[in-house]
Amino acid sequence: MRQILNDIEAGKVTDELRRRGVRPGQRLRVVVESIEAEAPSLTGMNAAGRAFDWLAEEPDLYTDADLVERFRQ
Repeated sequence: MRQILNDIEAGKVTDELRRRGVRPGQRLRVVVESIEAEAPSLTGMNAAGRAFDWLAEEPDLYTDADLVERFRQ
């Protein structure tokens, strides 16, 4: 099945897919293009998606003491 959905608000995508007969659990390939004047930044999308939250629990492996040479500004 190949369909192109145009100009759908983010909060209404699930309803639109359901209306078109896409079953829950069906795997999809999705391409997202923002039609707003200002598209969200990649960093903003990553933060909102929480994909890197696990890094907060990772130990810090290096400190300033590990620097071979300290740089000054």
